[in-house]
Amino acid sequence: MSETMPTAYDPQAVEAGWSARWEEAGLFRADPQSRKPKYSIALPPPNVTGELHMGHAVNGTLQDVWARYRRMTGYEVLWLPGTDHAAIGTQNVIEKQLARDGTSKEEIGRAAFEELVEEWYRKVGATIVTQYRLLGASLDMTRLRFTMDLEYVRAVRTAFVGYYERGWMYRGPRIVNWCPRCQSAISDLEVDWQTHEDLLYHLRYPVEGSDQGVVIATVRPETMLADTGVAVHPDDPRYRSLIGKFAILPLVGRRLPIVGDAAVDREFGTGALKVTPGHDAMDYEIGQRHGLELINGMNPDGTMNVPDLPRYNGLPGLEARERVVGDLETGGFLLRAEPYSHEVGHCDRCGTILEPLVSEQWFLDMKELAQMCIDASAAGRVRWHPERYERTYLDWLRGIRDWCVSRQLWLGHRIPVYYCGSGHQFAAVDSPGLCPECGSTQLREDSDVLDTWFSSALWPFATLGWPEQTEDLAAFYPTDVNCTNRDIINLWVTRMIFSGLFFMGDVPFQDVIIHSTIQATDGRRMSKSLGTGIDPREVIDRHGADALRAWGALVGMANQDARFDDSRIKGYRAFGTKLWNATRLVLSSIAKEPPQGPPAPDGDLELADRWILSRLQQAIELTTGGIEEYAFQRSIEAVYDFAWHEFCDWYLEAAKARLKDGDPSARATSLHVLDNLFRLLHPFMPFVSEELWHRLPGQRDFLVRQSWPELDPRFRAAAAEESFASLARLVEEIRVLRQAHSGGSRGGRLWLGGEVSATVRELVADLARVELVAEPLPGSLPLAWGEARLGLPARADDSHRRAELRRLQEELARVETKLANPAFRGRAPAEIVAKEERKAGELRSALERLGEST
Repeated sequence: MSETMPTAYDPQAVEAGWSARWEEAGLFRADPQSRKPKYSIALPPPNVTGELHMGHAVNGTLQDVWARYRRMTGYEVLWLPGTDHAAIGTQNVIEKQLARDGTSKEEIGRAAFEELVEEWYRKVGATIVTQYRLLGASLDMTRLRFTMDLEYVRAVRTAFVGYYERGWMYRGPRIVNWCPRCQSAISDLEVDWQTHEDLLYHLRYPVEGSDQGVVIATVRPETMLADTGVAVHPDDPRYRSLIGKFAILPLVGRRLPIVGDAAVDREFGTGALKVTPGHDAMDYEIGQRHGLELINGMNPDGTMNVPDLPRYNGLPGLEARERVVGDLETGGFLLRAEPYSHEVGHCDRCGTILEPLVSEQWFLDMKELAQMCIDASAAGRVRWHPERYERTYLDWLRGIRDWCVSRQLWLGHRIPVYYCGSGHQFAAVDSPGLCPECGSTQLREDSDVLDTWFSSALWPFATLGWPEQTEDLAAFYPTDVNCTNRDIINLWVTRMIFSGLFFMGDVPFQDVIIHSTIQATDGRRMSKSLGTGIDPREVIDRHGADALRAWGALVGMANQDARFDDSRIKGYRAFGTKLWNATRLVLSSIAKEPPQGPPAPDGDLELADRWILSRLQQAIELTTGGIEEYAFQRSIEAVYDFAWHEFCDWYLEAAKARLKDGDPSARATSLHVLDNLFRLLHPFMPFVSEELWHRLPGQRDFLVRQSWPELDPRFRAAAAEESFASLARLVEEIRVLRQAHSGGSRGGRLWLGGEVSATVRELVADLARVELVAEPLPGSLPLAWGEARLGLPARADDSHRRAELRRLQEELARVETKLANPAFRGRAPAEIVAKEERKAGELRSALERLGEST
């Protein structure tokens, strides 16, 4: 109650204990046997490579809004937490630590390295859980999962064996993206493309048996040492006569067949292409089509692998390039070099330039899996928000290549394939004791590990106990929502969909939400290395988790790029203060005799009571609609506008005297509004809403156990809304004129004229802080409200009026610009557009009145 309520709102003090109390009460523990309808979300597992960033905070907020809202609307909700081992990322982090200590994983050995990994997982995993608790995330921590826990390992092995036995998992040589630093293959989707400024070298390859030569252009002249052909477009008249002949490779002397292939871009360089099947994906395909020899000219560490050419063998790539270019120039084969800007692939984990390399890898045949996804999309089984991202998903599926699932790392899920001494190969979920083909006990397990995304693709059902048929799996699969960033649609979302369809026979979720990418204040990406990263805990320390969450809800689904805005977050802390003070005011008025129930729709209510109760219905409708339609910005704006502007600024000001005097309808109305307001606010700002809810009179259970506010048409009062809105416009006009006249917040004499009820007269006098008079004063100003006129004392200084004119003109220009924008009118709800149109009209009227006051 008010006597024990601190005078000032302190977010840190308010938020300190609620997460622990919620968990102790078991509020978020899901019951698979509940008769309620089920709703589930599998938290996208953060990588255990570091702590949560602002993207995690915003994504966590959005999911928590759904989880809390669904609980309040009668669902049994499971929001399942967990973390991802992120093999290549974690290995890089620990290897960097070892390097700083002057050692390496090879020097300390696998056992010691694995101990470091386990300690890292424990430490960082615990930090991530703590961060989610600070954020107020209503996760079921009793079901915390990790992609390397024993049950999950079994699920991953089961999935691999399932694909293997179907005949879709195979091993073979292919061109892959190879990281010389990580010593592993890298997925096409994990390549970080960066612009490089290099030189484009024009080289002349002699044509055998003639004085002719064919000129090729390359930025990697060192790779020519592994050339096995030259390709031209079959319809290119410049080279058509050379097809079927041979070129001679400079510095090496190798005969290179000149082939015609439609894949050659006639507009690039000279239109003739050196073909290096062992070092370029397109060259590999050309080589396969024309039977060209494949020479692997580079070692896994990025040095040259040309033992027949000792002058270059073993050199790092750049050193080899310098030597090759010098030798070509000496031999007269280098015609010229010119600046060239192009995109170069880097490892997204360590930043090393990737090398295309032919390597024996495990691949998953994607033909049938991709078609499953395309068919599910055509049937509308997965909905995308925004819808345009479905095209990103489908375009990738229609041009998909087989998935290279193997990695050459120490960390990760070992590929469950075994080889016996007799040459047999088989896959097994459990470690076998003997070969099923010949009974040999001399077995060797494949040394590669699986791509981290392979295990992540099973997340929605492996976390529920699959491959066992558990209660959780039966109750909570498929999940309802997957919320993620656009960068991993194909890395993760697509793979979860085909995994769910293949292993479970159903899509893993019904809705995919692509949230905003959170950028630094200057629009750059957030990054610790760039100095643009922001730790959510620092923001929480400054403004509180509720303020951060409210901002996250505002921007999370409003656009696809959102710049971090500390001032907006600070504004939501001020909102918390506004709610705190409003609650203290109401509680002080009902401390001695709390209302016994909500106001009766047909009871003895004043105009302000009927107005705020009607506006509450609008706030319930807008807030609920925004959540249901995945437009949280509309929801948080509706709650904010109602609470701050309508309830605090207008209703409480209008009812303050009645509250002080113990008026029953004012007290019942105020308490009823607060009760509903805290319910509406709870999914977005759970801490302050819970704290204030528990300070209301009566026995109070936790908010998440309360029912969501429902519309009550009996409180709809269009006439009261119009009357109070008209009254408010009058009060605002008086304030504007008085501000322009003298800069004061009170004073002036007002004649209302006509027949005006005593209630309206009293409200206007209180809210506008004016004296009511029986007759209009000489020289008084006409107002845009019936016959009303306002008398103000003579002024000696016109500066206040000029300043107010400028302010109103600037505000009108801003509103008119917004209304003139077709995008705003097309996207904004009709209610918002109408509100801006009314504001423009009121500003024009105010400017006219100020003009008349000269």
